[in-house]
Amino acid sequence: MYKIIGADGKEYGPVSAEQMRQWLNEGRVNKQTRVLREGAADWQTLGEVPELAAVLPPMQAAAPNFVPQENIPNYLTQAILVTLCCCLPVGIPAIIYASQVKTKLAHGDIAGAQESSSKAKLWCWIGFGLGLVGTVVYVIIQLLLVSAGVASQ
Repeated sequence: MYKIIGADGKEYGPVSAEQMRQWLNEGRVNKQTRVLREGAADWQTLGEVPELAAVLPPMQAAAPNFVPQENIPNYLTQAILVTLCCCLPVGIPAIIYASQVKTKLAHGDIAGAQESSSKAKLWCWIGFGLGLVGTVVYVIIQLLLVSAGVASQ
C-alpha cells in the first residue's frame, strides 16, 4: 500500500499497487509523484520505488515532470482595463495578482494560483465600483453646477 502527494499538494491513499498502475495509465501520477510506502519513513518519487518504477510505461519513464494545468482565469485583461479606465491605485494590485496566476500554475502551486486569481478578481471589482461611483458623483456635481448656473459663467 502507498500514499501519494498529488499535484494539488494533497495527500491521497493508501492505495494498492494495482490502483497506482491504473493512475499511471490515466496520467494522474508520473515518475516524479511523491510516494510513501506503507511502513516507510521517507517519501520518494515513484520512479525511485523499484516495484512501481518497473510498471512505468516507456514514455512515462522518459517524460519530464507532468503537472496538470488547471483552467484558472487570471483576469489580467480586466485588471488592465480597470487600471486605465476606472481607478489607477486599485488597478495596480489587480495587475500584480493577475500576473501571479500563470507563474504559480507553472510551478504547480494550484492553491496559490486560485488565491491570486480570486484576489485579482476582487481588486478588479473594487476598482470598477470605485470608478463607477466616481463617474456618478462627477455627473451629479456637473448637473448641480449647470442647474445653479455656475457652469455657464
